[in-house]
Amino acid sequence: MKGISIIIPTYNREQFIEEAIQSVLDQEYEGRLEIIVSDDGSSDRTLEIAESFNNRVTVLRKPANCLTQGASSTRNRGIRASSEPYICFLDSDDFFLPGHLKKISLALESEQNLGFAFCRTLEIKEEKDTRLFKAWTRVHITKNDILYPVISKNNIVCTNVFIFQKYVFDKVGVFNETYMNGEDGDMWMRISEQYKGTFVDYFGAVRRKHEFNQISDTRNRAVLKCHSEIYKNACKRYYQSGIKDFYRIFRLRILVFKYRIYYFTLFFYIYRYYINYKNTQNTKSNDWHVLSHFL
Repeated sequence: MKGISIIIPTYNREQFIEEAIQSVLDQEYEGRLEIIVSDDGSSDRTLEIAESFNNRVTVLRKPANCLTQGASSTRNRGIRASSEPYICFLDSDDFFLPGHLKKISLALESEQNLGFAFCRTLEIKEEKDTRLFKAWTRVHITKNDILYPVISKNNIVCTNVFIFQKYVFDKVGVFNETYMNGEDGDMWMRISEQYKGTFVDYFGAVRRKHEFNQISDTRNRAVLKCHSEIYKNACKRYYQSGIKDFYRIFRLRILVFKYRIYYFTLFFYIYRYYINYKNTQNTKSNDWHVLSHFL
């Protein structure tokens, strides 16, 4: 099996980083696993914990002369340091499920000219000593969801369950460091515009939920504006490419309009109310189960 570079961007995640790394080390994978923890200037015990794994983990400290901060630059440092033909990303507060890397790499090798593959995601709810899980990914994944990740529908794919041929980044470039949010969706769109992907029907990783209302209204507005810019730029790429793809441009135009509308005061607060209501209902849902229910 080909080697995989697993890039773990992190910032002050001392509570979770050990589990993230260990979930990679516990993978029964016959090829080489290169674990790269790329730090963004942590001030807690995150680096100490990562370095305790010794030569099993490569730790990239943030350069002293680096003035940018965020997931984009941190992941980009990991991409540049990677040496294996496949690349995966794992957020430092999340973790892989058993057998994931073997299954997803086989899917990528199943067909020539595949640039990426992805699978399903779980989310976790932790209460005292109890861990419950729920499917984050939609039940039904369509052909359009695979051809157009990000713009087809919500809850299709997240960063943790992708695997990429490393050469795709040579062609499409790295993460856009000017985006304060949505830089991962921008990258997945850019890759899917140029490369074919495939979906594998199993749960490969677990993500922790981060509430929309943890940040200020000012920042939330900036996030919405940033997403609008991302989709506007995707529209520009579409017209510059000369490719005729009605579904892609139709969905992009809808997304540009949606985020532009959300930015205005009335719609912004309606949107916030909807997100908070959805999060509340999600927490109260009866769809939470022990992990073995999904494996």
